[in-house]
Amino acid sequence: MQKGRNPEQPGNELEENVLRGSLRSGQGKRKNTAILKQARPPRKSALSRTENAKSTAQARKGSQVAADNIPVLNSANEKGLSPFSSTLHAILHRNRAEIGRISRELDVAENTIYRWMNGTSDPRHSHLRNLPDVMSEHRQAIIQAINKTFPDVLDMNILASIPEIRVEIYRRVLELIASTADPANCLWQVAQTIFDYALLQLDTEHKGITIIYASFMPPCEDDGTIHSLYEALARGTEPWSPATDSRVFLGSTTLAGSAVMQQRMMRWDSRDEAARLLVEVDTHEASSCAAPVMRGGRVAGALVVSSTQPRFFDDPTACKAVNDLAHLLATALQDKDFYPYTKLKLRPMLSLAEQREILASCYVQRLLSYAREHRVSRAEAEIYVRRDLERQFEQQ
Repeated sequence: MQKGRNPEQPGNELEENVLRGSLRSGQGKRKNTAILKQARPPRKSALSRTENAKSTAQARKGSQVAADNIPVLNSANEKGLSPFSSTLHAILHRNRAEIGRISRELDVAENTIYRWMNGTSDPRHSHLRNLPDVMSEHRQAIIQAINKTFPDVLDMNILASIPEIRVEIYRRVLELIASTADPANCLWQVAQTIFDYALLQLDTEHKGITIIYASFMPPCEDDGTIHSLYEALARGTEPWSPATDSRVFLGSTTLAGSAVMQQRMMRWDSRDEAARLLVEVDTHEASSCAAPVMRGGRVAGALVVSSTQPRFFDDPTACKAVNDLAHLLATALQDKDFYPYTKLKLRPMLSLAEQREILASCYVQRLLSYAREHRVSRAEAEIYVRRDLERQFEQQ
């Protein structure tokens, strides 16, 4: 029977040495691993990695803002600001998302909002009137700031901004000109289309406006110059009549006369005493704007828009609308209707009130009498009677 092995017997020395070598080898590996761990930098925790990512993102965002060249306000910029700019800065400081929203609502550039905050530019009156509604969460603060910085802007009776002239009216006028053969009828249709559009677009609050096309009287036979304009076409809303047939004469002392003589748009306002023109003011009129009707450096008359509201034409959009409509009306006129400026020699005329009184009492009777006596058409009789009345009003 074979005996079992004894671990302590010499026959087992080889196995024992192998075992001990393995143990020593394992201990060496552990020591080497420990040394490598000491040489390597410690691994970052998850929190450290998150913080580092945030720092990188902020740095990139800062670089983007700098690249966009967006002005940033600081405490030094706030010194000397108006109440409006200070309030706007306090509300919008560094809130670029809100600034972007306001710029879209008002249809202005973001840099324009920053300039308002910096105090380097002032908003248009139409933007000031819209701003409390756009910034409804801060409505009272904005209203107080606007009233302190821009007195009377929010007290104006014009509550809604005047829209710009749209392309639809241009298309409609061009269609009328292309499809109407009779020149006189074409002018009447185009004028009525423009007048209807103007009454709807300019009198959004139904406060009352009137629009008049004042055409030149033919040159006088005595000196060959033009002495006056007359109201050829007119429309209005309350308190003015829907259609005016008074045909009063407008001379050098009227806004229309000033506009054609100075070859530029003119405006008048009852509250603007410092810059008030010495022009004759009509009934119900608190502000007005006149633009010459021109083509090729020649002039045919003036388009005049008047309002019952003072400061109506403080809004540049309203003045631009009158000027645009005057240019549009010129497309319906004939070449013979335009005169060089050298032909203009406007004279003062009888007051508008006195003219209307005379015209109401005798105009129709004189027109019919002349037509019967000379056996001419109404249009031919009107030319003679109008000429006779111009002489009468000019002499007085």
